[in-house]
Amino acid sequence: MKMIFKRFVTEIDRRRLFILLGGFSFVIVFFLSGNIVLKKYRGLEKSILAKKKEMLNFVQLKEEYLREKDKFDYAERRALSPRGMESPITILEGIGIMTGIKEKIIMLKLLEEKVEKGYLERGVNVKIDGIDLNQLINFLYKIENNKALLLIKGFSMKSRFDNPNLLDVDISVAVVSKVTG
Repeated sequence: MKMIFKRFVTEIDRRRLFILLGGFSFVIVFFLSGNIVLKKYRGLEKSILAKKKEMLNFVQLKEEYLREKDKFDYAERRALSPRGMESPITILEGIGIMTGIKEKIIMLKLLEEKVEKGYLERGVNVKIDGIDLNQLINFLYKIENNKALLLIKGFSMKSRFDNPNLLDVDISVAVVSKVTG
């Protein structure tokens, strides 16, 4: 085997030997560079998939942000409503009249006003005796969907001993309005 190789090397001239070695070197360099390019391509594919996932997360965050912004803008419009500057007692008496329970409201007591971060919060404690569940639900619905921004801060109810179908309710409601100026 050694002899054949020596004979091959001696019989081949130098020019053909350099061409053969150059071709062999080219093939080795071609395969090595191809391997490097393939590894980089696979890494790039993984990077593209990671970026697509990040993009999907950003799209979801954008949608969530827009939903929350819509809620905030709705609350902000309600806080800027001229009805928000009315007395909380007047607003709740009006709701009581609309729901037919004004005569069952036994107490409307103003609570302390608070100014925080540009918003004025004026609270009122409402005690209602002897209403049924349907009337209570209508009353709460009107509070939640009022033009002024009304927030229920506290709520307690108990059924009456003499008639379990009727409820005594104690609700703390705050009227929130934006302070201008």
